[in-house]
Amino acid sequence: MKKQIIAILLTACMGASVLGGCGSSKESSSDSGTTTEKTQTTTTDSATTDESTGEPKYGGVLKYATHITAATPGYTPEITNNAGLLYLTTAYESLLYYDESGNIIPKLATEWTTDADEPSITWTLREGVQFADGTAFNAEAVKRNIEEYQSCERNETKNIKECQVIDDTHIKMILNNWSSSTLESVGFFVYYMSPTALEDVEALRNASCGTGPFQVTEFQTGVATKYAKNENYWQEGKPYLDGVEIYVVSEPTTRSSAFEAGEYDMIHMNNLTVANDLINSGKYVVNENTSGQGLVTTGLIPNSADSTSPFADYRVRQAMCYAIDSDAIAKAFGYGLIKTTNQWAAPGAVTYDDTLKSFDYNPEKAKELLTEAGYPDGFTTTLTTDSGSKDMFTAAANMLEEVGIHCEIELVDESTGSNLYMTGTWKGIMGHYASIAPDLGLYMGRHLDVDGAFYAKGIQHPQEAQDLLEKIRVAATDEEKIDLEHQMQQLMYNSETGLALFGKPLFIQNEPNIKQYYVKDDNCGVCHASTWNIENCWLDK
Repeated sequence: MKKQIIAILLTACMGASVLGGCGSSKESSSDSGTTTEKTQTTTTDSATTDESTGEPKYGGVLKYATHITAATPGYTPEITNNAGLLYLTTAYESLLYYDESGNIIPKLATEWTTDADEPSITWTLREGVQFADGTAFNAEAVKRNIEEYQSCERNETKNIKECQVIDDTHIKMILNNWSSSTLESVGFFVYYMSPTALEDVEALRNASCGTGPFQVTEFQTGVATKYAKNENYWQEGKPYLDGVEIYVVSEPTTRSSAFEAGEYDMIHMNNLTVANDLINSGKYVVNENTSGQGLVTTGLIPNSADSTSPFADYRVRQAMCYAIDSDAIAKAFGYGLIKTTNQWAAPGAVTYDDTLKSFDYNPEKAKELLTEAGYPDGFTTTLTTDSGSKDMFTAAANMLEEVGIHCEIELVDESTGSNLYMTGTWKGIMGHYASIAPDLGLYMGRHLDVDGAFYAKGIQHPQEAQDLLEKIRVAATDEEKIDLEHQMQQLMYNSETGLALFGKPLFIQNEPNIKQYYVKDDNCGVCHASTWNIENCWLDK
């Protein structure tokens, strides 16, 4: 039996804190992963200091505005997508987190042992941690939360057969099957609630009771969520802020104007035109994500499952890729704020293959491939998009026209578009939106697997791709897994031999977090596009 252990050198001091109660809202309203089995780098709980002041300052309330609302800030299994993670990571914590390179690092767990033969994961939990109500964070609390997530049918905990409590700080999770993705799924996507608070789930939905640095004091759906410092927080001397307030402001220009007027310290901006104006003013700071965690790409995916379609031929799919100039599209529609990619990864991420010979813009090569595939005069197809992406995808259609692929634009609403990619029934080409977090076994698998949930029914599933996907999932070490993931990038995106099943990746979407210069060490969107290290944040004013 082969076991690999990740040992962590702990430098954190656990401070004794005055017991505090759970965060509870004063007002509520009904309005409206990668298996990492390598020695981790030493981590410390000391904050990064700003050169101008030398050390963080205490006090102040950070005011953040976004267009994203949360159905609940407190009952964590009901937040099922990345968009709500900012709310969660203000009050709650998971066993694992990410560093700026996308590597898994400790949070509530300090080390873990994986056994692919049993199969199982054994966790060592951080000592001295309590929930905001004083309930101990221990192995029983982990078991209780896993069971709660399973009762909500969360996919992240689906592979856990049984939780065996060894002692207060050790728990073994027996798995149904070995999957290298389970460590990350369970380690990052489960956020731990006080077992005491779970006795009243309805109350918890409008409040919070986690181990995180802040706890909810007020929640109004679609309006605002306010948090106060958790006096029972386990990291000594933190948080520095007295509180955090997250406001929902749907209209981008309204959000921007209020930010410029000083009403908010930080904003999340989903309109690149508005974001560009703010950034070009030179008055503000933008955080950058280089890990790939939580990022999403935009691309164009052909329907290759239809045997009567030209795109059933890999040469036609390759021709489509050669015909589109990603850099030109990014320049025209990204205001310099979006980054192109040539594979299922962000440049700099561990699964990004720097050796890849990609489908760079080459219309003459596209024409050659079309002729070789039997379409010397081209053909007519459909390009499906929503109104928000119409101009951008029309530009792509014009490029395809130049090589003989004539696209008739079909506009659909969001609901219709979702149905098309879920059922695989789009015709010709469709906009492709994919999470490109480094774990290809988990994220690419949702599209490539025969039983995948997104786009899977509209593409081919060649055996070599399925075999490689399975090897990624059962890889025993991180090094082996990354090597296999690079092989997958080559299989899909190599310009000479690539299957191009996912068509042409254009760019990595970007909804930047823009902040005032006095906001320090928040790490918002840096390690994961939808989270922050709010316990380290301070205001230099």
